[in-house]
Amino acid sequence: MGYIIILVMLILMIIVGFFIFHIQIKEMKKAGHHKKLDEITSRFPENKEICKAILEKLKNTKVKIKESSDNQAQASLYIAISNTIFIANIKDTYTRIQTIAHECLHSVQSKRLLLFNFIYSNIYLFYFVLSIILTILGIFKDIKLQIIILSLLTFFYYVIRSFLETDAMTKAPYLAKEYMLDYIEKNPICTKEEVEEIVEEYKRINHLGIPAYNYILMANCIVKVIIYTVVAVVKNLF
Repeated sequence: MGYIIILVMLILMIIVGFFIFHIQIKEMKKAGHHKKLDEITSRFPENKEICKAILEKLKNTKVKIKESSDNQAQASLYIAISNTIFIANIKDTYTRIQTIAHECLHSVQSKRLLLFNFIYSNIYLFYFVLSIILTILGIFKDIKLQIIILSLLTFFYYVIRSFLETDAMTKAPYLAKEYMLDYIEKNPICTKEEVEEIVEEYKRINHLGIPAYNYILMANCIVKVIIYTVVAVVKNLF
Protein backbone atom coordinates (compact mmCIF):
# COMPACT_ATOMS: atom_id res chain seq x y z
CA MET A 1 0.00 0.00 0.00
CA GLY A 2 2.86 2.36 0.85
CA TYR A 3 4.38 2.01 -2.62
CA ILE A 4 1.02 2.75 -4.26
CA ILE A 5 0.79 5.99 -2.27
CA ILE A 6 4.31 6.92 -3.40
CA LEU A 7 3.41 6.25 -7.05
CA VAL A 8 0.18 8.26 -6.81
CA MET A 9 2.05 11.20 -5.25
CA LEU A 10 4.74 11.12 -7.94
CA ILE A 11 2.17 11.02 -10.75
CA LEU A 12 0.24 13.87 -9.12
CA MET A 13 3.46 15.92 -9.00
CA ILE A 14 3.83 15.53 -12.76
CA ILE A 15 0.20 16.50 -13.39
CA VAL A 16 0.21 19.46 -10.99
CA GLY A 17 3.60 20.60 -12.36
CA PHE A 18 2.09 20.82 -15.86
CA PHE A 19 -0.36 23.45 -14.64
CA ILE A 20 2.03 25.22 -12.24
CA PHE A 21 4.61 25.75 -15.00
CA HIS A 22 1.76 26.76 -17.33
CA ILE A 23 2.95 24.73 -20.29
CA GLN A 24 1.48 26.21 -23.48
CA ILE A 25 1.77 23.39 -26.02
CA LYS A 26 0.02 25.19 -28.90
CA GLU A 27 2.17 28.29 -28.54
CA MET A 28 5.35 26.22 -28.27
CA LYS A 29 4.54 24.47 -31.56
CA LYS A 30 4.32 27.86 -33.27
CA ALA A 31 7.53 29.18 -31.71
CA GLY A 32 10.60 29.15 -33.92
CA HIS A 33 8.64 29.65 -37.16
CA HIS A 34 8.74 33.18 -38.53
CA LYS A 35 9.48 33.75 -42.24
CA LYS A 36 10.24 37.45 -41.88
CA LEU A 37 12.74 36.93 -39.05
CA ASP A 38 14.25 33.91 -40.82
CA GLU A 39 14.98 36.16 -43.80
CA ILE A 40 16.52 38.91 -41.64
CA THR A 41 18.83 36.59 -39.72
CA SER A 42 19.88 34.83 -42.93
CA ARG A 43 21.78 38.05 -43.75
CA PHE A 44 24.07 37.52 -40.79
CA PRO A 45 27.28 35.43 -41.14
CA GLU A 46 27.50 31.65 -40.97
CA ASN A 47 26.98 29.98 -37.60
CA LYS A 48 30.68 29.37 -36.95
CA GLU A 49 31.53 33.01 -37.57
CA ILE A 50 28.76 34.14 -35.23
CA CYS A 51 29.99 31.71 -32.58
CA LYS A 52 33.58 32.98 -32.87
CA ALA A 53 32.44 36.61 -32.63
CA ILE A 54 30.32 35.96 -29.54
CA LEU A 55 33.12 34.00 -27.87
CA GLU A 56 35.48 36.93 -28.53
CA LYS A 57 32.92 39.22 -26.93
CA LEU A 58 32.94 36.90 -23.89
CA LYS A 59 36.78 36.82 -23.94
CA ASN A 60 36.73 33.04 -24.25
CA THR A 61 38.45 32.25 -27.55
CA LYS A 62 39.95 28.87 -26.63
CA VAL A 63 36.68 27.01 -27.19
CA LYS A 64 36.62 24.57 -30.11
CA ILE A 65 33.68 24.92 -32.50
CA LYS A 66 32.17 22.11 -34.56
CA GLU A 67 29.16 22.45 -36.85
CA SER A 68 26.98 19.57 -37.96
CA SER A 69 25.91 19.20 -41.56
CA ASP A 70 23.57 16.36 -40.63
CA ASN A 71 19.95 17.34 -41.20
CA GLN A 72 18.93 15.08 -38.32
CA ALA A 73 21.21 16.80 -35.78
CA GLN A 74 18.93 19.32 -34.08
CA ALA A 75 20.60 19.71 -30.68
CA SER A 76 23.35 22.27 -30.17
CA LEU A 77 25.40 21.79 -27.02
CA TYR A 78 28.54 22.69 -25.13
CA ILE A 79 30.71 19.83 -23.85
CA ALA A 80 32.72 21.05 -20.85
CA ILE A 81 35.10 18.12 -20.68
CA SER A 82 36.39 18.80 -24.23
CA ASN A 83 35.66 22.55 -24.18
CA THR A 84 33.76 22.23 -27.46
CA ILE A 85 30.60 23.83 -28.82
CA PHE A 86 28.63 21.65 -31.24
CA ILE A 87 26.28 23.62 -33.48
CA ALA A 88 23.38 21.68 -34.97
CA ASN A 89 21.99 22.23 -38.47
CA ILE A 90 20.13 25.45 -37.57
CA LYS A 91 21.24 27.77 -40.38
CA ASP A 92 17.70 28.31 -41.73
CA THR A 93 16.00 29.51 -38.54
CA TYR A 94 16.05 32.95 -36.91
CA THR A 95 16.60 31.32 -33.50
CA ARG A 96 20.14 30.32 -34.50
CA ILE A 97 21.80 33.45 -33.07
CA GLN A 98 20.14 32.99 -29.69
CA THR A 99 20.97 29.27 -29.71
CA ILE A 100 24.63 29.97 -30.43
CA ALA A 101 24.70 32.68 -27.74
CA HIS A 102 23.18 30.14 -25.32
CA GLU A 103 25.97 27.63 -25.91
CA CYS A 104 28.64 30.34 -25.71
CA LEU A 105 27.24 31.33 -22.32
CA HIS A 106 27.60 27.74 -21.13
CA SER A 107 31.29 27.96 -22.02
CA VAL A 108 31.84 30.80 -19.52
CA GLN A 109 29.88 29.28 -16.66
CA SER A 110 31.77 27.86 -13.68
CA LYS A 111 34.06 25.13 -15.03
CA ARG A 112 33.90 23.38 -11.68
CA LEU A 113 30.10 23.25 -11.83
CA LEU A 114 30.04 22.22 -15.48
CA LEU A 115 32.49 19.38 -14.96
CA PHE A 116 30.70 18.28 -11.81
CA ASN A 117 27.42 18.28 -13.71
CA PHE A 118 28.94 16.14 -16.47
CA ILE A 119 30.41 13.60 -14.02
CA TYR A 120 27.43 13.61 -11.67
CA SER A 121 24.92 13.17 -14.54
CA ASN A 122 26.69 10.01 -15.66
CA ILE A 123 26.95 8.65 -12.10
CA TYR A 124 23.27 9.41 -11.55
CA LEU A 125 22.18 7.58 -14.72
CA PHE A 126 24.51 4.68 -13.94
CA TYR A 127 23.09 4.35 -10.42
CA PHE A 128 19.52 4.47 -11.78
CA VAL A 129 20.17 1.54 -14.15
CA LEU A 130 22.27 -0.33 -11.58
CA SER A 131 19.62 0.01 -8.85
CA ILE A 132 16.99 -1.51 -11.15
CA ILE A 133 19.24 -4.43 -12.06
CA LEU A 134 20.28 -5.13 -8.47
CA THR A 135 16.67 -4.90 -7.29
CA ILE A 136 15.55 -7.40 -9.94
CA LEU A 137 18.40 -9.72 -8.90
CA GLY A 138 17.31 -9.40 -5.27
CA ILE A 139 20.58 -7.82 -4.09
CA PHE A 140 18.90 -4.53 -3.14
CA LYS A 141 16.28 -5.63 -0.63
CA ASP A 142 15.46 -2.36 1.15
CA ILE A 143 13.31 -0.79 -1.56
CA LYS A 144 12.23 2.22 0.49
CA LEU A 145 15.86 3.12 1.12
CA GLN A 146 16.61 2.91 -2.61
CA ILE A 147 13.61 5.13 -3.42
CA ILE A 148 14.91 7.72 -0.93
CA ILE A 149 18.46 7.56 -2.33
CA LEU A 150 17.24 7.81 -5.93
CA SER A 151 14.92 10.71 -5.04
CA LEU A 152 17.77 12.63 -3.39
CA LEU A 153 20.11 11.99 -6.33
CA THR A 154 17.33 13.06 -8.69
CA PHE A 155 16.62 16.29 -6.80
CA PHE A 156 20.30 17.26 -6.79
CA TYR A 157 20.57 16.49 -10.51
CA TYR A 158 17.52 18.66 -11.24
CA VAL A 159 18.82 21.64 -9.23
CA ILE A 160 22.23 21.70 -10.95
CA ARG A 161 20.93 21.12 -14.48
CA SER A 162 18.09 23.60 -14.08
CA PHE A 163 20.43 26.30 -12.79
CA LEU A 164 22.89 25.91 -15.68
CA GLU A 165 20.22 25.89 -18.39
CA THR A 166 18.00 28.63 -16.94
CA ASP A 167 21.02 30.89 -16.49
CA ALA A 168 22.07 30.46 -20.13
CA MET A 169 18.53 30.76 -21.49
CA THR A 170 17.86 33.97 -19.54
CA LYS A 171 21.02 35.72 -20.72
CA ALA A 172 21.05 34.49 -24.34
CA PRO A 173 18.62 37.05 -25.88
CA TYR A 174 20.64 39.98 -24.50
CA LEU A 175 23.96 38.55 -25.68
CA ALA A 176 22.46 37.85 -29.11
CA LYS A 177 21.16 41.44 -29.24
CA GLU A 178 24.58 42.82 -28.32
CA TYR A 179 26.19 40.78 -31.10
CA MET A 180 23.62 41.82 -33.72
CA LEU A 181 23.80 45.53 -32.86
CA ASP A 182 27.60 45.47 -32.99
CA TYR A 183 27.53 43.66 -36.34
CA ILE A 184 25.05 45.99 -38.07
CA GLU A 185 27.09 49.02 -37.00
CA LYS A 186 29.83 47.88 -39.40
CA ASN A 187 27.57 45.94 -41.78
CA PRO A 188 24.15 47.61 -42.14
CA ILE A 189 22.27 44.50 -43.24
CA CYS A 190 19.19 45.36 -41.20
CA THR A 191 17.82 48.10 -38.96
CA LYS A 192 17.97 48.41 -35.18
CA GLU A 193 14.18 48.09 -35.18
CA GLU A 194 14.45 44.72 -36.92
CA VAL A 195 17.01 43.58 -34.33
CA GLU A 196 14.60 44.65 -31.58
CA GLU A 197 11.86 42.65 -33.27
CA ILE A 198 14.07 39.55 -33.32
CA VAL A 199 15.06 40.00 -29.67
CA GLU A 200 11.43 40.45 -28.59
CA GLU A 201 10.66 37.14 -30.29
CA TYR A 202 13.60 35.54 -28.46
CA LYS A 203 12.16 36.79 -25.18
CA ARG A 204 8.75 35.40 -26.10
CA ILE A 205 10.31 32.02 -26.83
CA ASN A 206 12.08 32.11 -23.46
CA HIS A 207 8.81 32.99 -21.76
CA LEU A 208 7.45 29.72 -23.12
CA GLY A 209 10.66 27.69 -23.15
CA ILE A 210 12.14 28.24 -19.69
CA PRO A 211 9.08 26.92 -17.79
CA ALA A 212 8.69 24.12 -20.35
CA TYR A 213 12.34 23.06 -20.02
CA ASN A 214 12.16 23.01 -16.23
CA TYR A 215 8.91 21.06 -16.28
CA ILE A 216 10.23 18.46 -18.74
CA LEU A 217 13.42 18.12 -16.71
CA MET A 218 11.41 17.70 -13.51
CA ALA A 219 9.02 15.22 -15.13
CA ASN A 220 11.91 13.13 -16.52
CA CYS A 221 13.47 13.01 -13.06
CA ILE A 222 10.21 11.94 -11.42
CA VAL A 223 9.59 9.31 -14.11
CA LYS A 224 12.89 7.63 -13.18
CA VAL A 225 11.73 7.26 -9.58
CA ILE A 226 8.36 5.96 -10.84
CA ILE A 227 10.07 3.40 -13.08
CA TYR A 228 12.23 2.15 -10.21
CA THR A 229 9.25 1.94 -7.85
CA VAL A 230 7.14 0.00 -10.37
CA VAL A 231 9.99 -2.44 -11.05
CA ALA A 232 10.52 -2.94 -7.31
CA VAL A 233 6.81 -3.51 -6.65
CA VAL A 234 6.49 -6.00 -9.53
CA LYS A 235 9.61 -7.82 -8.30
CA ASN A 236 8.10 -8.13 -4.80
CA LEU A 237 4.84 -9.49 -6.22
CA PHE A 238 6.62 -12.26 -8.09
